Amino acid sequence: MRQVGETNVERRWSPIALLIVAGVVGLLARAWTILHTARHGYAIDDLFDAVAWNLASLGDFTLDGTTPSAHVGPLYPLFLGAFYRVVGHRPEWVPYLHVACDIGASLCLYRVGMRLFGSWTGAVAASVLFLYPAYWTYDPRIRSESLLTLLMTAWLWATVVCMNSRRPYTFAIAGVLAGLTMLCKPVAILLGLCVVASVYWGKETIGVKTRFAAFYLLACLLIVAPWTIRNYLTFNTVIPISAGVGAGLWMGSDPLSRGSWPMPYETESKIWETAGITPLPYAHAMYEVSTDQLLRAKGWERITEQPTRYIWLSVTRMFDFWIGNQFYLVGSEEGFMRGLMNDALDRGWFVAGYSVGKRLLLVPGLALLALWSAWFYHARWRALVPLYIFPLGLMLGYIPFTVEAGRYALPVLPCLIVLAVAVLAQVRLPMASLRRRQHLPIRL
Repeated sequence: MRQVGETNVERRWSPIALLIVAGVVGLLARAWTILHTARHGYAIDDLFDAVAWNLASLGDFTLDGTTPSAHVGPLYPLFLGAFYRVVGHRPEWVPYLHVACDIGASLCLYRVGMRLFGSWTGAVAASVLFLYPAYWTYDPRIRSESLLTLLMTAWLWATVVCMNSRRPYTFAIAGVLAGLTMLCKPVAILLGLCVVASVYWGKETIGVKTRFAAFYLLACLLIVAPWTIRNYLTFNTVIPISAGVGAGLWMGSDPLSRGSWPMPYETESKIWETAGITPLPYAHAMYEVSTDQLLRAKGWERITEQPTRYIWLSVTRMFDFWIGNQFYLVGSEEGFMRGLMNDALDRGWFVAGYSVGKRLLLVPGLALLALWSAWFYHARWRALVPLYIFPLGLMLGYIPFTVEAGRYALPVLPCLIVLAVAVLAQVRLPMASLRRRQHLPIRL
């Protein structure tokens, strides 16, 4: 189906030309950001860097060089470790690796938009994704969001293909990408189950649908199972991807945390003190397997004692997933204007203003446009269901298992971008049709 405006615009532009222009502008913006951004050295950055370098130099998944680690999913450290194995221990070069992930994610989104709505919608959505400033700010850091966004968009593309083609091998490809995404971020496990459930919304018989689901699950398990077996043999307990559930349950059920991180250092210290695990010997000690099991038991006990409070904190985390919590929003708990002033002094007025505008206007605007698009294209819901499942599935996986806020929406923003571009493309349809009718000759 040809998209609105394609007939007039294609005389001067083409989807490929638009992608090239957006690519050049996006690369220049990323180059400027990387060259002018000092490395912050957050704890999670140092964690990934240490594990990746130990993999490259020692060949073992460990944080301190001796003790086996299950802190994080293995894929991103493997990704970094392979890079370090080639170029040496050069963390300053990692941002360029992230730029390559951004390019791959944009190309995958182009294929998604083109398959669902046409080449122009795909090109505009991919351009918006590559020019979206939030990804630039994460590229200079050693974090997994860039790789996760690439994997999510590739998995989304494969899911759209298999839902339409209904061929067994496409479900197997989607299952492989699902497994890789889970190895990057364990919170994607629930999303994987949601995708399996969506297989049964097809028009085939139950037997055929079950065969498709079996291909998907088998391919996914072939990717995830070896790491799960490694964890069981190493720690003598079932850890599907990584430890950390206990930390999420304990901190996420504590009212001082408001359900989400980040928070003032003093508040975080009090929460760990009440758990009885301080002083922490090093950063991320709460994710050690034995400590994680202790926190899991303590957290679940507190949740069962006060389930209503935990439900409210979970609702708060749903808001924080998209917007970012109050501390992340303005960097202070002393009030909005005070926090904004502190943020501006630290990072400049332009960055501080954009940070607030993104959370109060840009992301909510994308969400509203996505809802409008879902209503507008309700007759095509079966074909578009992957665009709905991915944001909801990742958010629901995030809520019970983590207290991070403001970062996990990045991998599913591409879904909202495609929906927003698709519905905005239709706004001009009545006006364009009216103009064409006004210029038609009147026949008696």
